[in-house]
Amino acid sequence: MCMPTSKKASVVAPKLATVSSVGDASSSSTAILANNAYDSNTRPTKDDTKHFKAVTSTHSDHVRNTNYDLYWFLGPALICHLLGTPIHAIYAIGIARIISTRLTITMHYLLVDKDNYLNKLPQKQLEREGNDYLVGTMVHMYAQIPLQLLFPAMFFSDASVIGVSAYRAFWAHVLLVEPLYYAAHRWLHIPENMKAMHGFHHLSISTLPSTSLVQNFHEHFVYIATFGPAFLAPFLMFWEMHWTVIGAYLVLFDLINAYGHMNIKYRHPIFTSKYSPFQYLFYTPEFHLGHHAFFRANYALFMPMWDHMFGTWRPYTKTDNERLLPIKQQDFVFIGHNAGLAHFITCPEWDIYAAYGPFRTFKYLPYQVEFLFCNMVGFFCRVFMSAYTCSRYMINDELIGRVICICRTPIDYINPKRYSLVNKDIVKLIKTQYETHGTQCFGLGNLNKMKQVNDGGKLISDMIEADSFLRDKGIKVWTGDTMTAASVYHQLIDLPDFDSLESIYFVGANGKIGNAVCKHLLTTKPNLKIKIYSLSHTLDHPNVTYTSDLADLLNHKVVVLGKQLSLRKYAKALAPARGASTKKSQLTPYKCRLILDYTVPYTPIDLKGFHNIEHHQIAVLETSPNTSNFLKGHFDIGFGLEQHQIYPCHAGCILNTLYQRETNEVGEICVNDMMTMWKRGMEQGLRNRPLKL
Repeated sequence: MCMPTSKKASVVAPKLATVSSVGDASSSSTAILANNAYDSNTRPTKDDTKHFKAVTSTHSDHVRNTNYDLYWFLGPALICHLLGTPIHAIYAIGIARIISTRLTITMHYLLVDKDNYLNKLPQKQLEREGNDYLVGTMVHMYAQIPLQLLFPAMFFSDASVIGVSAYRAFWAHVLLVEPLYYAAHRWLHIPENMKAMHGFHHLSISTLPSTSLVQNFHEHFVYIATFGPAFLAPFLMFWEMHWTVIGAYLVLFDLINAYGHMNIKYRHPIFTSKYSPFQYLFYTPEFHLGHHAFFRANYALFMPMWDHMFGTWRPYTKTDNERLLPIKQQDFVFIGHNAGLAHFITCPEWDIYAAYGPFRTFKYLPYQVEFLFCNMVGFFCRVFMSAYTCSRYMINDELIGRVICICRTPIDYINPKRYSLVNKDIVKLIKTQYETHGTQCFGLGNLNKMKQVNDGGKLISDMIEADSFLRDKGIKVWTGDTMTAASVYHQLIDLPDFDSLESIYFVGANGKIGNAVCKHLLTTKPNLKIKIYSLSHTLDHPNVTYTSDLADLLNHKVVVLGKQLSLRKYAKALAPARGASTKKSQLTPYKCRLILDYTVPYTPIDLKGFHNIEHHQIAVLETSPNTSNFLKGHFDIGFGLEQHQIYPCHAGCILNTLYQRETNEVGEICVNDMMTMWKRGMEQGLRNRPLKL
């Protein structure tokens, strides 16, 4: 249904953003000054941050090769075998630390970061920390080998000494490690050492729990010397210690250190009152977050007493979570689903570091096996829940959107017998969200609006009309496909020399998006000829022809893909011309130069031997976080896209919410609405992602 022309879209123009993505000093040396986490009383001064630029220039380009991490992890086993020292203590400690760190990251995301749209960490920071947060654990595993050889009793004394050894390690930490760390930390902040080592850690201004483990490689050895006395000193005094005590100390140390890097506030008077001893004996996250904010304050490890003693203590208040909209507010829900094994892996609950970037492919795993596994996971999930709530985001500083996935996997969209179950789950979710939050605006993501499943969402709107509870609740259902069609259309007409193009080859033109794009192209580009790969003829126009020969795509300079076909079909169609040219400068027996693909998820075609053909994903929008407040938060996590990118169907549904559309957007696309939606998107700072041709 088209948008009513009489409806006035009373939406204010997008406000200029006062913040950019914050949290990573490598993004901007002044980003910290604009961080939402600071209020006017605790915001660092320019003097506090004047040395950021030197640190950034030294460390921001660091990229570590992680391809051999598994071999580095297995290395101690080989060395221990050759040297004849036990390996169980090394791997028990190392694995325990890795598991506790991953669990801490997951719980922090679920309980803290998931709904905090004002604390969005840059993708560059996540990639850097994801590459480095386990380096320290592996370095410690290697460092343990010579200690086991030199002092075997330090690890393998009788188990009866565990209790007394733990008591001694605690006091060694309080009396030795805490003052040593304060002194070492002050030393690391000397400009030369900051540039050489510690500045790498301070690239993270807003932090994750695992930021505590992200250090320059050489700095890990400084910390081995600093923290080692917790168990080395008691051993040298009493000549007894046990590896379980060392392991427990390191795991507990990691957890407490991670606590200091959590984006939470804990202000019980027992920790904040100047009359309470705990203000001096144990820190809160805001104490150490203040160190990341000010750089030259709050140097202590876990006991702030050292900063109080030496005059480096400075109060800091984190205020971003005080300015969040009410937790119950939810104005829009985008209904998604699982898209395969790679989708599970990119869930931030599983791995926050994999939340951005293209979906991983499993080229050696048949689709049938992958989908069967996902089907079993989906069945198990449905035993406990009907849908999974993802992170929320803010729209235009006033509305709240959220992605919620029904527990359905690809097989549910392949098997026609399950279509009714999918639709029932969607309507059930809509009813639940209305009852809980009063939500009236819903978008259908990807396969949830597939024509075979529910006729492009039309069946869902019919089911809502037939539901005695929902029919009068003002529920709107949108596919966002109008915005997708507009995005594809503009991506095509913005191509260099598109006006001089004679023809294009279109796979999927019979779909509603392809159909709308072709209709608009035929209106605005009357000389363009379109060849459609299909057996059914839906467009009756003198410039449109149909073919069942997929290999015919090689005879057209530009090919548009709007329907997913088997990669084997493409391989068979391309086989005769594969390898016909080895250099881009050479003439080829085919015309094709560009394949533009708006299918989701995007799957690269094997173009080996076709050096003249480029395959690009299109219909991906970029937001403008530096100039528009249209979207804030984690609207872009887990979609297989880069940060600040969004699929146009998702963006179209958000625009419908913002501009208060009162009609459903289901079924066929209203071509007249395409330019209206595109204009609204541009007003809010949306642009097609540029093609790198």
